[in-house]
Amino acid sequence: MNKLLTVMNRKFIISILGMLISVFSQADQPRGSNLHIWSENDDVYVLHSHVTRAWTVENSDLRIIRKDDGKVIFNAKTTPFTKIVPVEGGAYFAGLSDLQAGSMPHGYNFALFDSMGNFISRVYVSRESGYCEKVRQSVSQSIGWFSRNPKIKLDRENGEITNIVVSPYYADSKPCYLPVGDHLIKLRSESQGSS
Repeated sequence: MNKLLTVMNRKFIISILGMLISVFSQADQPRGSNLHIWSENDDVYVLHSHVTRAWTVENSDLRIIRKDDGKVIFNAKTTPFTKIVPVEGGAYFAGLSDLQAGSMPHGYNFALFDSMGNFISRVYVSRESGYCEKVRQSVSQSIGWFSRNPKIKLDRENGEITNIVVSPYYADSKPCYLPVGDHLIKLRSESQGSS
């Protein structure tokens, strides 16, 4: 009887170890995403869709369509956004992404643009960037830096946008202050490229 229990205990322990190894080997694989999101103001629809598989962005584009005649006034490849938010009543729009692996090849996970598709800011936010007080970041899967329903405010000086203030991921931390212009990261590997 003791030999039978010992054999059963060994099998149980081996089974548990096998499951743990399997879980840990899958624990930080970059996540894929297939998403279609949109926002609007009185004049335009802002449509974004993407398909990502781990580090590969199969498709990710942003289109702005005029409501009165259905004309596409902007169409471009972008980072795979997971939120599109109107800013200042739709005078601007912000694209935000929590897909770390998917947004890294593009070099940014935040963009502010106007209703004609002119980019005011493209920024990569991470723990190291210093734009946010606290960032939840896995090795490659996701990056939590903005709130579930992000609020975005534009700071101005002499009528010019000087800072973009984004409500943070953690409710008890200070807002994220993002700069105007391009503040992109570059990947070391040429094979991963950038767009």
